[in-house]
Amino acid sequence: MGLLSYLQKNKKGRIFLSAFLTGSMLVSMTACGSGSKNTAAPAQTTGAPQSGQTEASGTGAETEAPAVLDTITLMVNYTGAEAPTDDNPLVLKIAEYTGSMPKIIWVPQSAYNEKLNTLIASKDLPQITTIREVKGSGFVNAARSGMFWDVAPYIDRFPNLSQIDPTILKNVQIDGQQFLIPKVRDVAREGGLIRQDWLDNLGLQMPTTLDELHDILYAFTYNDPDQNGVDDTYGFSLKYNALPRFSTLLSIYMGGPNTWGIDEEGNVVPEFYFDTYTESLTWFRQAYSEKLFNQDFPICKDEMQNFTSGAAGMLFLGNLEDAATRVTDLNAVFPDASTDIFQLLKNDPDEPYHITGYQGYTGGLAFSKTSVKTEEELLSLLSFLDKLGDPEMADGMNWGIEGESYTVKDGGVEQTKEQSEIYGRKYNDIRQITPFYTTQHLKANNQPELNQKIVQLMNENAQYAVHNVVLPYISDTNIETGGDLDTQIADAKIKYVIGELDLDGWKAAIEDWKAAGGDQIIKEYTEQYKANH
Repeated sequence: MGLLSYLQKNKKGRIFLSAFLTGSMLVSMTACGSGSKNTAAPAQTTGAPQSGQTEASGTGAETEAPAVLDTITLMVNYTGAEAPTDDNPLVLKIAEYTGSMPKIIWVPQSAYNEKLNTLIASKDLPQITTIREVKGSGFVNAARSGMFWDVAPYIDRFPNLSQIDPTILKNVQIDGQQFLIPKVRDVAREGGLIRQDWLDNLGLQMPTTLDELHDILYAFTYNDPDQNGVDDTYGFSLKYNALPRFSTLLSIYMGGPNTWGIDEEGNVVPEFYFDTYTESLTWFRQAYSEKLFNQDFPICKDEMQNFTSGAAGMLFLGNLEDAATRVTDLNAVFPDASTDIFQLLKNDPDEPYHITGYQGYTGGLAFSKTSVKTEEELLSLLSFLDKLGDPEMADGMNWGIEGESYTVKDGGVEQTKEQSEIYGRKYNDIRQITPFYTTQHLKANNQPELNQKIVQLMNENAQYAVHNVVLPYISDTNIETGGDLDTQIADAKIKYVIGELDLDGWKAAIEDWKAAGGDQIIKEYTEQYKANH
């Protein structure tokens, strides 16, 4: 069904269609399809402005709502087998609700960065562009050259955009300027998934400290937790590139910084300058020597297989939401297996809680000055994005189209397996255009206990998040080295854990990192940090 026939059959759509046709006769379209219809001044309201209205920042006085653009061009990545079509029902619903028809350039995620760099070089970007690597050299250089709008002066005018966590907004800044609206994600995401039935078989409780976790993993390895009489289990499974992430998590549990921290002299230094990080790596080193996790982890690319096969009893998770699918895969092989999740561990029972503070975003949305010529047009685009945070749009992003990919019953969502598959195939990729990825309105009925606990823990534990202090800043040296220094130190971490380096060798690797450009990165980050504190 095309936009015209869809709107003709829908009452609200007929109102939009009438306005659309009238506006099309009155206003000529630009080359980018961003012609606009001047809308009437909004009705007077009290309290917070509604979506589509703006409030002059810092004055409390209402101003006229931004004009609604007939069409809005966007470039977005997708991961599905096929890109959503122009007449996708959710795209049409967005057009009806916002008054603007999204014209989306869909690019396979695997080819996205190449496409983006090509369009940056040709200065042929759409009005709104998804930026996946917000500190990548291509985008950073383009932003510094003046190719994108700084939206900082305008965010507070919009009721939904203004509610984005200021820390997350700051984390996507470049040189203190807000070239991006972040696509918001949860902050407290990391944790662990553990076999509860193995704990029960061994008379053990969920861990609360790192020592308790070690003892559980030891028992999983040597005390026959599956009670099959065979020595065929071990504590946890780890893949080749996961050590840096989860050694940071354990270091944070011990009170260390998140990737980068501030030393006693006020300098910004990497986490491995702190004793807590070496203690964390040593925890993994001991666990490896005791064979508490897979000995092939330096080359292992699929840690899940070890868990679903019944060999490993625990997984560290970079995103706790992944626990649901991990459990589904496990139960397909072991229907009677039970599991539980955790997020918070302490090094000592008397210490406060800490957890890795995720950056709070997965990419962002940028506004090209080559396509967005005026402040008025920019405000119209921001208004469009703001409306995507309204309840009706949040439901569409989260569930798709009522009656097709979900059903509402007793005020909540029910979704059959077939409806869930429809959502994944037709609508999931469309979430890439919204900043409000975590915004929820309608919630699922009879949600499994595990899913409820995931949401509960991620919400409750955000207060303990330790943030990476360098996220708002850019090290040109770090960009220029293209991640070579990260690879260099990551290799040293693995070698220390598997015993190819001793403690002196690990310390020597840090000195090598410094000499190869690490000292300059520290200098650049420190200068920016001190200039803002």
